[in-house]
Amino acid sequence: MNPAITFIIFITLITFTTFTTFSMALFWPVSPPPFESPLVINPAFEHITIAADSDFEACGVADFDRDGDLDIVCGDTWYESPDWTRHPIGLIRSVGGYRIDFADVPMDVDGDGWIDVVSCSWHDRGVFWRRNPGTPDGDWKMQIIDRPGNMETAIGADVDGDGRLDFVPNTVNATVWYSLSNGTLVPHMVSADRGGHGVGVGDVDGDGRPDILGPDGWFRGPEDPIKGQWVFHADWNLGGAGIAIIAHDFDGDGLQDIFWGMGHDYGLHWLKQGRHTDGSRTWTRQTVDSSWSQAHGLVLADLDADGIPEVVTGKRRHAHNGHDPGGEDQLTVCTYRFDRDQGRFVRTMLANGGPVGTGHYPVVIDLDGDGDLDVVLPGKSGLHLLRNQRTPHP
Repeated sequence: MNPAITFIIFITLITFTTFTTFSMALFWPVSPPPFESPLVINPAFEHITIAADSDFEACGVADFDRDGDLDIVCGDTWYESPDWTRHPIGLIRSVGGYRIDFADVPMDVDGDGWIDVVSCSWHDRGVFWRRNPGTPDGDWKMQIIDRPGNMETAIGADVDGDGRLDFVPNTVNATVWYSLSNGTLVPHMVSADRGGHGVGVGDVDGDGRPDILGPDGWFRGPEDPIKGQWVFHADWNLGGAGIAIIAHDFDGDGLQDIFWGMGHDYGLHWLKQGRHTDGSRTWTRQTVDSSWSQAHGLVLADLDADGIPEVVTGKRRHAHNGHDPGGEDQLTVCTYRFDRDQGRFVRTMLANGGPVGTGHYPVVIDLDGDGDLDVVLPGKSGLHLLRNQRTPHP
């Protein structure tokens, strides 16, 4: 054979093999590696494995059977308290190592008194809800609401001030939220061309109205959030932020600061808000912790009931099938409390090593009704509960 032709064939084969291997690594499901580090739990919490075989990364908590106790929904199953009896709610397919269930926000969508679940997905770009049939093992029929684009996950927040949760997805190419109306969810487009990785709801400017936060700035909430204009302020550039981006006055100066984690990289950071002499805002960025990666889910909650809320967050398991920086590092769950005397955030470990991480979005709630807050943690390595032991349990 002609040497030139042989060389061309060789180069073609090498290129094809390299591209195929790269494509498989990015898009084919990859099993997470085994856990090498033993699980260590903060003695203030009890670890309970609710479902070791669950690989869903979102969950929600509500009284789904109306018996007075809080239950958990996670992907294709709801778990009945107090023994976490499993009840299937319908099949949810997998694509490329991900379940098509990126959020589980409890809402009574149709107003029948039974709590339903609203979700979203990256792969099929849809917002949908599953109707609670009102029977323990009935099929939760899925209904598509909208297809606004690729979504990382979603949060529940009262955007319109009517006392009910609204659905706020992290849509990467737009900013939109959904309110309950006449048995369905109605979309309200804030911006059709501005989104990104990361979303939050908080009062950035202190005017008493909820604003919507994104990775490259924030939308000021109008007096009428449905009909009014949301004005964008390009005050920051956070990068690929986790969800939620948190607005809170951490240092007690009366101004709302911003806290976020890098959803697919190392680092947690905060922006201290200040003021110029003319009244315009300033933002000073500081790194909180750079020792671990993939802080994809963050919640603000007062776990120790001292009146000062902490940021509850942790490492996501095997995001992007292990191809993120630190993708194979051990899992961790921790809190960050701002110490005003020291002027910095102080970390407390809740769990370290083993299978306990945060998935897309953890839930912090008084699950057992004892007066303190517990932490529900979904992820590719199971559904876990950190039960707060501050109040003695029988």
